[in-house]
Amino acid sequence: MYKYIISILLLVGDTAAGLFAYNVLLESKIVWSNNIIIDFIIIQVIWIGLFYFTNLYNPRATLSRFEEVLKLVPLIYFTLVVLITLDVFQLSLINVEYTVLFSYGLIFASGVLLNRFLIHSLQKVLLLKNIGLSETVILGANRRGIDVFNTLNSHSHHGIKVSGFIKANDDPDYLEEIELPMPIIGDELSLHGLIKEKKINDVIIALDKPTSERVMNTIVNINGSPVSLKVLPDMYEIVMGMARTNQLVGVPLIDINLNIDTFYSKRLKRGIDIILASLGLIIILPIWILIMILIKLDSKGPIFYKQERCGREGQFFTIIKFRSMIFDAEEETGPVWAGLKDNRITKMGKFLRRLHLDETPQLINILKGEMSIIGPRPERPYFIKKLKSEYPFYNRRLKIRPGITGWAQIKQPFDISVKDVHQKLKYDFYYIENISFRLDMKILINTVWVVFWGHSR
Repeated sequence: MYKYIISILLLVGDTAAGLFAYNVLLESKIVWSNNIIIDFIIIQVIWIGLFYFTNLYNPRATLSRFEEVLKLVPLIYFTLVVLITLDVFQLSLINVEYTVLFSYGLIFASGVLLNRFLIHSLQKVLLLKNIGLSETVILGANRRGIDVFNTLNSHSHHGIKVSGFIKANDDPDYLEEIELPMPIIGDELSLHGLIKEKKINDVIIALDKPTSERVMNTIVNINGSPVSLKVLPDMYEIVMGMARTNQLVGVPLIDINLNIDTFYSKRLKRGIDIILASLGLIIILPIWILIMILIKLDSKGPIFYKQERCGREGQFFTIIKFRSMIFDAEEETGPVWAGLKDNRITKMGKFLRRLHLDETPQLINILKGEMSIIGPRPERPYFIKKLKSEYPFYNRRLKIRPGITGWAQIKQPFDISVKDVHQKLKYDFYYIENISFRLDMKILINTVWVVFWGHSR
């Protein structure tokens, strides 16, 4: 309830700032007619939408105010520049002098920032009164866990309330000689039940011996609970590329957000996929006709290559590509990764792969809802089974729709072995943890750059 109240206060304050700025924009000389009120509502809904999609209604009291300023001000002025650009090309309905529009932006931005300063100052006061704290447990009743607790306990603005320690399976025997500052409220095996019973929001993982396998297994076991995980940076090598790093009152922690079902990933991203895939099909259809003819002239076999792949939540689907290899290329070898100089690739296939044109029929998969423009590449069931046995956290990669391109593809576009896939997994986990409109646009722009330079795969 506390979080909803803070979000509503942010929303109301931003609306008040917008109302004041809009009134100044009208120079207070125009009577507030129904049309003007409707215009204000439309403008304010647009601002609220932009702020929401850029996570500017986050109620967390420990957010960096400086980072919030760096988000808000450029967003407001960039939006105004876009409006002016549209007006220059006579694509906008605004009828306001540009100097007045920028004055509106200055007043609106100042009002929004003042609103947030006041609300977040109030949050800091409430934290001192233990209101709005996030219920937290420390997994690891050991010296490392005690150090984390003591550091948190010596500060008051981190927004965390440690409810107690959870005894890890491999906590050392010297526990009996240590006086813990908080009681042990359970063990690792009962953690799922404790999270529900005590309404825990965060789990800080402070294992005594944080080996890669141990920490990864812990994360896998906790996955499924509605909590945020924070891991001490000794384990950075394991989760590198898949988590957000955050400083919490001098304690550097790695945030692992297990909840990836955001409004953007579940709703908005799908809408953008449909629009871009539809436009892409219209634009590329004439090129497809030429490609089809050249494929038939170049080698025997079908034009399209269809193969079973593993999609979201492990659902199988048939991926569509232009055939770039000889027909029945795996008849003798079975499922294998393509090599850099694979002699099974046809002459036309080399050209298609160089410009990634062999992937374009997957626009059909996108419209069917099986894929996205951007996401981890869909893998074959044979390799999925192999990778799951080696990487216990691999299932997390299947939580979102696979994509035509992704963060892994622009960072490391070619893989020929399980070792290469391991590196790509790091990039895929980073994308899943940080999925956003901004990151998707960055990947899309970089993909165009890679295609332009003809990155071979």
